[in-house]
Amino acid sequence: MFVGESRARGAAVRGGWVWVLSAFGAFCSPLQGQATVSDAFSGLYVGAEAGGVSYNTDITFDGVDDPAGRGAFGYGAFVGYNHGFGAWLVGAEATVTGATEPDPYTFDPVRTGFEELDLRRGTGVGLEARAGRVVAGRVLIHAIAGYAVATQQVYLDEVPLSQFPSGSASETFGTVLLGGGIDVPLSSKVGFRFVFRSLGGHDLSAEDFGSVVPDAGLTFLDVEPGQHQFMFGLRYGL
Repeated sequence: MFVGESRARGAAVRGGWVWVLSAFGAFCSPLQGQATVSDAFSGLYVGAEAGGVSYNTDITFDGVDDPAGRGAFGYGAFVGYNHGFGAWLVGAEATVTGATEPDPYTFDPVRTGFEELDLRRGTGVGLEARAGRVVAGRVLIHAIAGYAVATQQVYLDEVPLSQFPSGSASETFGTVLLGGGIDVPLSSKVGFRFVFRSLGGHDLSAEDFGSVVPDAGLTFLDVEPGQHQFMFGLRYGL
C-alpha cells in the first residue's frame, strides 16, 4: 500500500516538474514567430500619462531619522522611438513630467526653527533608454535607465528658503532615473502602458538652511529627497 502511494506521489512530483520546465521553456523560447515585435511596438510614437507620485524624503537631524513619505498626483507626456529585433526591443524616449504639491513635512519649531517644510519640485524633463522583450506575442516588458532634470525649491512655514539669511535659492538639479514597465497594444496604433520610475532630488544640508539651523541649535541637518512615479499612459504610434 505504502509502495503504491510512494510511486504515485513520485510520478506526480515528476509530472509537476515536467509541467514547470515546459512552461519555463515556452516563456523563454521565441514562441516560433508569435513573440515578435509588431508594428504596435516599433517606430515613432507619442502619448500622455498620469498616476501617483510618492515623495520619500529622508530627513535626519541630531540623531533623528525621519523617512517621511508624501503622495501627489502626477502627469506628463512623452515621445519616443522603438526598434525591434525579433522578440526584443530597444528604444529611446523623451518625457515631460509634473506633479501636484505634496503635503508639507511638520516638525517641532522649538527644535528645528520651523514647523512646516515644503519641498516643491517643478516640471521635469527626462531622456530614457528602454530595452525589453515581447512575451506571448502581445505584452512588452521593458527596463528603463535615463537622466532627468528638474527644479526644486524649499519653503519654511510658507516662506521661500532663499529669503532667510544665507539660505539657498531654487535649485536646478539632474538625477539618474531607473525603472521599468509593461506595454499592451489595444490596436495597431494605440497601446496602454504602466511605467515605474525612481529618481532622487537635490540633497540639502545645514548650510542650505542659512541662519535657521544655528538659531534652532541644531548641529546636523540632512534632507535627501526621493521620488517614485507610478504612471499609467496611452501611446499612439505615428
